Parts: sequence; structure tokens; C-alpha cells
Amino acid sequence: MFQLLGGHLALDFVNTLDNRYSIEGATDLLASYDDLIFFLLEANVVSASQARGLRRQHSRKDEALEEGRSLREALCRIFTATVHSKNAALSDLRLANEFVGQSLSHRVIEAEGREFVWRWSGLGETANSALWPIAYAAAELLVSPARELVRECQNGECRWLFLDASKNHSRRWCDMKVCGNRTKSRRYYERHFSA
Repeated sequence: MFQLLGGHLALDFVNTLDNRYSIEGATDLLASYDDLIFFLLEANVVSASQARGLRRQHSRKDEALEEGRSLREALCRIFTATVHSKNAALSDLRLANEFVGQSLSHRVIEAEGREFVWRWSGLGETANSALWPIAYAAAELLVSPARELVRECQNGECRWLFLDASKNHSRRWCDMKVCGNRTKSRRYYERHFSA
């Protein structure tokens, strides 16, 4: 269901509002709270047992979904501002920081044999805990040098965000097979058949 082409959890999350800039209108791939959980499963962010815990929540699912959509839109504006070398709006940063603050209090170190790993404490105990890994991942990307590799698809209607991990950092489309081919076909048509 989800095309995880962004190369990073936070960017894939932003891209769950598909065709955001299309004349026909956007399609929200997070139509329900279960869609949010399915996104986390597909992105390998939660385990099956954590997903079951999140699905068992009977209160605040609708509120958590709306909070997720608000976070998504704030992250979209923040990362898009970054791509265009503009300052992010303080209101968007405040909103993102609220979610980051919630997530940080649930990030714990646990022993796994002789190694140590990061885990989420309480993930699945509340409906909005589904947003913790996303907020944390977004914060990590924003403060890392990789932030400079965030790009926007050059297809004007798509404009999905992605992390450009190409060798020379010249990737132009979220997916060459989809947006790249459409753009090239449209340009060819305009050059050869437009009056």
C-alpha cells in the first residue's frame, strides 16, 4: 500500500499525503488509525506485537490520527523549507518539539546479551505512542548532516521528499520509473507535438 521511496522514516511519513500538489487534489493514505499502524509495520518501525498493542487501543484513536496528520504537515513544511534554503516556521518547530519531547521520555537503553540497544518503553500502551518513532526519527534527521541531502521530487505535482543517497547527489525524482518517466514523456511531447 505504501511506497517507501523517501529513504527515511520521517520523509516516508510526510509522503503519506499523496499528490499533495496535484490539481485533482491530494489523497490521504492515512485514512484511518489502522492505516497509521500499517505504515509503521511496512516501514519496519514496530513489531507485530507492538502493532497489536496499538490496534487494541480503544480511546483516542481518532485524536491520535489527527495529531499524526498535524505532525506530518508540520514536518512537510519544515523539510520543504530546508530543501528551499528557507527558515522553518517557529509554529511548526514548536509542534514538532512537542512530539519529540513525548518520544524522548520513552526512549530507553536495554541490554541484549552483552550489547545495548535503543528500545521504546510503552510503545503500544497509548494510541499516540505510534507517533513517537516518527517524531524521534524526524528530529534525528533535522539535526544531522544528512538533512542537506533531503530533496524534493522534480515532478511538480508529486514533489515527494526523499533522502538523496545517490553517488553524486543528483537524484531528481522520488522514483525514476514513475515521476522520472512521466516528466521525460511530457517534455518530449511538448517539444515534438505542441503548437
